[in-house]
Amino acid sequence: MLSAPVSDRRQHVRQTARRTTTATQRLVFVAVLTLVSVMALVAPGLLAVLAVGAAMLFLSVFMGLRLVLVAASRGYRAPPVTVVADEDLPRYTTLHPMYDEAHMLPSVVAAMEAMDYPKDRLECLLVLEERDEVTVEAARAYPLPDYVRVVVTPAVEPYGKPKACNYALQFATGEFVVIYDAEDRPEPGQLRLAVGTFRAAEARGEPLGCLQARLVFANEIPDVDVEGRVRRDEEGYDLRPTTWTSRLLGNEYAVHFDLVLTGLARLGLPVPLGGTSNHFPLHVLHEVAFDPDEMPSMPQPDASVGAWDPWNVTEDAELGGAIAADGWRTAVMDSHTDEEACLTARAALNQRSRWVKGYAQTSLVLLRNPSRAARSMGLVGYLAFLLQVGGTFVSLALSPIFWTIFVVYMLTGSPRIIALFPGPLYYTGMCLLILGNLALLSISLFAAVRRERYGTVRYLLVCLPAWWALLSAATYLAALELLVPSWRPSWNKTAHGVRYASPARRVAIATSAALAEWRRDRPETVPVRVVSRPAVHFLAADRCGTAVLRPATPSVTPVLDRSRPEPVHWVRPAQAAPSRSVRDRPLPAVAAVPAVPRPAAAAVPVPRRAVAEAAPVGESLRAPVVPRPRRRSRPVRDVPKPPVRWLPEPPQPRSLIAAPVRAPGEERRPGLRVPVRELPARRSPVPGTAGPSRPRGAVAVPVGT
Repeated sequence: MLSAPVSDRRQHVRQTARRTTTATQRLVFVAVLTLVSVMALVAPGLLAVLAVGAAMLFLSVFMGLRLVLVAASRGYRAPPVTVVADEDLPRYTTLHPMYDEAHMLPSVVAAMEAMDYPKDRLECLLVLEERDEVTVEAARAYPLPDYVRVVVTPAVEPYGKPKACNYALQFATGEFVVIYDAEDRPEPGQLRLAVGTFRAAEARGEPLGCLQARLVFANEIPDVDVEGRVRRDEEGYDLRPTTWTSRLLGNEYAVHFDLVLTGLARLGLPVPLGGTSNHFPLHVLHEVAFDPDEMPSMPQPDASVGAWDPWNVTEDAELGGAIAADGWRTAVMDSHTDEEACLTARAALNQRSRWVKGYAQTSLVLLRNPSRAARSMGLVGYLAFLLQVGGTFVSLALSPIFWTIFVVYMLTGSPRIIALFPGPLYYTGMCLLILGNLALLSISLFAAVRRERYGTVRYLLVCLPAWWALLSAATYLAALELLVPSWRPSWNKTAHGVRYASPARRVAIATSAALAEWRRDRPETVPVRVVSRPAVHFLAADRCGTAVLRPATPSVTPVLDRSRPEPVHWVRPAQAAPSRSVRDRPLPAVAAVPAVPRPAAAAVPVPRRAVAEAAPVGESLRAPVVPRPRRRSRPVRDVPKPPVRWLPEPPQPRSLIAAPVRAPGEERRPGLRVPVRELPARRSPVPGTAGPSRPRGAVAVPVGT
């Protein structure tokens, strides 16, 4: 425990952020500005070196605190839990502040219906704004469960979530209270876990004033099916859209809730709460509330509880410091709530500018009376809390300044920049540049791997510098809003439940819509039934009357019969008139040879080699064979082969094939030369025709023995 004991603390007096600075703070600021101006005139070089040294000292302390918190988070253990029976569960109130979110009503009701808590002991208050008539009418017309009530906040400035929650707190009847945003989807057993944790703390006598659930951006990763495809709705939009900003925002939440807050809770330091899933005992909120005179005037009768600062845009962080200053502890529970991250850089810029502005407001309030705040929180707790909320603003503001100095020096090598970094400052700056940035990257990677967000790692390696630049831009925007009085209470609300698609996806959706409209405008046509085409086996012209189910037999090139002693001569047939019909074409005359009967198709299978030896020379070996079994999926039917008219082909080169003819049993004699005679190109006969068919090349046969 690094903070002061509860008994040694004085009663903390909370102050609102209605005024950004007090008269004393403005006087101190003017005095410091005067001193800086005088030094700029007398010793500008010394002033620059002192400014660089002070900035580096602050960054070193801030970085050291971040590393200590990360190291402490590794040993954090969630508080013990006591099992509470259903009949002993207390009444629990949930607050759901909503503005311009009528479309989120089904999501809120579904999230509460999924809670594992007796509905007769659950009270859900939909906290709406009177000026938001659309959401109010939608809530009253929606079929809400019996345990859900609508609370309409009067239209009184300042507008925003903290004032609405203060107004709704007077209607809370539960022993415990929790805040859920409209897009939140808490774990079903989170309320039971909170009750068990508070009961266990009461049994130990521990002053547990708040339980913070871990927040998780669900759209850090896309929603995919079992095959890895992104789920989309009927119009092509992603059900859970993911962008690089949602990835890095999700990683930032992982660092904040899994490492920083758990480290603060383990060390007993004040915890800046998140904006949702904060569980409180109702009496604690009444104890730490503001003085009613500090609150805005509301229409009577009014019994608002000033638990949150209505002028602070990060009222949750300020409330965490007030709980610690009043002697209560905050713990991080082992449960999470799914939220929805911003999808565009512009939305992230507005959201982060609001967060950083609220941190600055909280820091300025803590600096109004530092000694009293330090006595309430404890010196270490006060410095850690101030460094956590105010240090974020200052570090993000200093980061682009030092990066600009570094880039200018690398481009120009100016001696004036060298003069700003004497020996100790130079080495300190190099350590911050190399080791500091490497440590921040390592922390982000560690948080991503710890939550098993492996897809975010590549975005960290590529987009993290751009993300740091966006955070710095949000810091300067927040500073500008603080300087303009009319912009100070402005609330840059984040839209939830949006439908988003990347530019490429939007083009695809528009193209699909245009094609669908074009098809819809086309005239109706007769539908065509598509069937599978069966395999067809063409029969020879002389076998058109038969139908045999058998596989196609590949064609065989005629070869010379070397077993015959006598040479075989092709006889040129008489020229026949060309005809378009296959049946009218003449067959070529062949030398008379004894006919060899073909085996029947239904007989015993004949080996192919035996058929080849028995067939006459030049005759096609298309003998019927035993049919092979075929699969039943594709039937085969034999149909007559249609007439074919061969187109003229260019002349083919003639090839000479010499084959010696030997008597049966005669041995081959080496060196024997056989004279050959070249014949014109023969044409392969077509069964059932009287004329030549397509040329098949030239064949030479031996002459003489």
